[in-house]
Amino acid sequence: MSEQVKRSYRSPLREESARRTRATIREAATALFVEQGYVRTTVKEIAAAAGVALRTVHAAFPGGKAEIFHEALDVATAGDEEPVAVADRPAFVAALEDPDRLLPELARQGTELLERAGRLLAACQGSSGADADMRELDDLGARTMSATMRTVAEAMERHGLLAVPVDEAADVLLTLCSPQVHDLLRHRRGWSPEHYAAWLERSLTLLLCTPETAG
Repeated sequence: MSEQVKRSYRSPLREESARRTRATIREAATALFVEQGYVRTTVKEIAAAAGVALRTVHAAFPGGKAEIFHEALDVATAGDEEPVAVADRPAFVAALEDPDRLLPELARQGTELLERAGRLLAACQGSSGADADMRELDDLGARTMSATMRTVAEAMERHGLLAVPVDEAADVLLTLCSPQVHDLLRHRRGWSPEHYAAWLERSLTLLLCTPETAG
């Protein structure tokens, strides 16, 4: 007797509809997280802002509000929905290997990232004292950022660009490239993204590079 093999059915249209629904929910949630913080935002408010039923939000994000925030931050940080970390992306890896483009690309890519994700990162940090999920995510983000800046400092040393020790360079990079400095200059002082990126590149060059390479 032959066995009947059940084949799973995939509908591209249904999958695309589900993806669009997730994106709509994620974008509505992002606006609320930025406006009123993670703790104060409810799933019911997210559903209303997205124009979908509450059950639709729960079906799309079974992990609830924490899952929505995680995905919103991941997408904002990367700039797309691809599951590839920023530090592993070709543009970042290529910048590490080009001494002439390393700091210009760091300033450009870093500015673009913080324009997308800076306020979500601030919302995460602001809620970390009151919510365990946000505290864990904030700690992970801090460790990832520290490791990334260390990688940049080591690349600069490898290319003979540094005028200071690697540890100091990593700390300077971590400080000047931080969401806090970006928020201060962009949103509190009203700098344009272009002004901020140019300042970041110039400041890092003056503070970290040898006179020969700074020119």
